[in-house]
Amino acid sequence: MPLWIVLAFGGIPLVFELLKKVAKREFGSDLLAGISIVTAAILVEYLAGALVVLMRSGGEALESYAVRSASSVLRALAQRMPSIGHRRQDGQVVDVSLSEVAVGDTLVIFPHDICPVDGVVTEGCGIMDESFLTGDAFQMAKMLGSEVISGAINGEFALTIRATRPAADSRYAKILQVMRSAAPADDQSDRVGTNAPTQSS
Repeated sequence: MPLWIVLAFGGIPLVFELLKKVAKREFGSDLLAGISIVTAAILVEYLAGALVVLMRSGGEALESYAVRSASSVLRALAQRMPSIGHRRQDGQVVDVSLSEVAVGDTLVIFPHDICPVDGVVTEGCGIMDESFLTGDAFQMAKMLGSEVISGAINGEFALTIRATRPAADSRYAKILQVMRSAAPADDQSDRVGTNAPTQSS
């Protein structure tokens, strides 16, 4: 009885779904699973058929979990992306949109700010946490001439940098682009991060 239940509620919908794909000339590995289920039922090998159904259902569940996890990571990445930079001009520090930051602009990275663009340190020294980007579980010392990457979290001391890439070409933006391109279609339609909150406070 349990095997019949598995085949009835799991196998029959699967076979109908595969028949629709075959009618549309969409062939894949799922077709083999459908053939295996039908063959097992014809040969009265209900255990084998039930195992195929459970394996495919388990695979779909794992795939759905992986998609949800990837979507949550993408949201977290997008929410961390700052939307403004602190540009130094005419002796003052002015908040500007990242789209206005050009190569060669001087930006101030305040303590605990997220670095908005890739650049080179021109004033100050301190540390930055790059683990969120590189996976290295330690903080990197930054001093005059050191390279900084967008998305890194500044430490206790303010740093002044010269932008070496526009925000759209920064390391962090490239990571987001790769994540979005790998995201499922439903998540693509959300376009998370287009209105991400500012994290540089």
